[in-house]
Amino acid sequence: MKKNLNKIIALAIGISVMSGSVMPVFAVDTTQSTNVMQTQSNQKSVITLDEVVKSAVDNSDKLALKTNQITVYERKMDLEEYNKDYKEEIGENANNDTLDDFSYDNLELQQKQTEQSREFLKDQIANDITKKYNAIILKQMDIDKSKFDLETQTKNLDILKTKVAIGLATSNQLYDKQIEIKKAQDYIKAKEDSLKVSIEFLGVLSDLDLSKYTLDSNIEFNTFKLDGSIDEYVDDKVDKYLKYNDELVKFTDDYLKELKDESIKDLKNVIDGDVAESPDKNDSKYTVSDGAGGTQQDATAYSVDLLMYVRQQEKIINGYSSYLDARYNTDEAKVKLNDSKKNLKNSLKEMYASLTDLENQINSLKEQVQSTNTKIKYAKSQVDLGMMTQNDYKTQVLNSENLNYSLRNLIITYNNVKDSIEKPWILNNN
Repeated sequence: MKKNLNKIIALAIGISVMSGSVMPVFAVDTTQSTNVMQTQSNQKSVITLDEVVKSAVDNSDKLALKTNQITVYERKMDLEEYNKDYKEEIGENANNDTLDDFSYDNLELQQKQTEQSREFLKDQIANDITKKYNAIILKQMDIDKSKFDLETQTKNLDILKTKVAIGLATSNQLYDKQIEIKKAQDYIKAKEDSLKVSIEFLGVLSDLDLSKYTLDSNIEFNTFKLDGSIDEYVDDKVDKYLKYNDELVKFTDDYLKELKDESIKDLKNVIDGDVAESPDKNDSKYTVSDGAGGTQQDATAYSVDLLMYVRQQEKIINGYSSYLDARYNTDEAKVKLNDSKKNLKNSLKEMYASLTDLENQINSLKEQVQSTNTKIKYAKSQVDLGMMTQNDYKTQVLNSENLNYSLRNLIITYNNVKDSIEKPWILNNN
């Protein structure tokens, strides 16, 4: 299931209607290992996911850079206004109104798009921090489970040593158990090292010294509900996400059409055959007196006119070539944007379809957890009465921890998919 979800998310391009059904806050608090975590939390202040996310957003260099980028666009727009004003003063603006308006309006659209992308970036940062935070909680749970299991294995080793001493087990069995325990110890050490690195990195991203805190292990499970159809919901989300991509493409397309009506049509006519004749050096206008009663060619005047002609033809050719490139690039952008919309909408619909299956798995696993917790309470009473061994009891506790771990993992996956549907722009960060 996880593989399929990863494939679905990978399909989404990089370019809410939510309702109730809020489940109670889910916390893993039924096993001995989580009691250890609780003891740690009593020694340190507890910090929540929301607090870490807020600190990361407040201290983001990327967000600061986005703000600077917006300022740059504002200053460029001021320059465009100045450019237009001074051209009007010297009378050079008559033939450039379309281009000047395009430059200013294009900058304005890019500024608005950057403002929107800054808001999207906040969601991307929150999503990234949430994933790293949840990964740390899972690592902590895994370590606690492994330590609990190692404790049981160590006691089994002591029992096995006694059996070897009285001939009820072989030395090879003892050796295999020692190898198994060493492997478990190495696994725990590797996980603890990885956990330390993850916590430090999250601290760097959030500008917090997380060694002073215990991460709040509570996780919310809010089911995703729609008031309308999934098609309408997805259309609204994609339209919001790609709003300025749409506007920029449409704006450029309109500009090129206007340019074609005003200027390019004449250029095309020239290219198609209505080419101005080059200067004729035998033209009488290039004949001047030689000062001795005769005439001679004014080579300077002819050279100047020829140079002007060449430059004019180059301008026509380059101008029309640039127009053709811009026209093609705009048409290509339209096609790519439409494809992006189709792919993104399809990906979001597939994610939505996967939520039902995930929700069913979560509810089923929650029932298993509740059932297992009830069995553990009964098992504890059996141990107290001497009707169950401590090792058998611990095996049930470990099974309960494994279920809790799986449940949290499923909820994390569900929340990730739900967030991607609600905020498809975070997929650009995956």
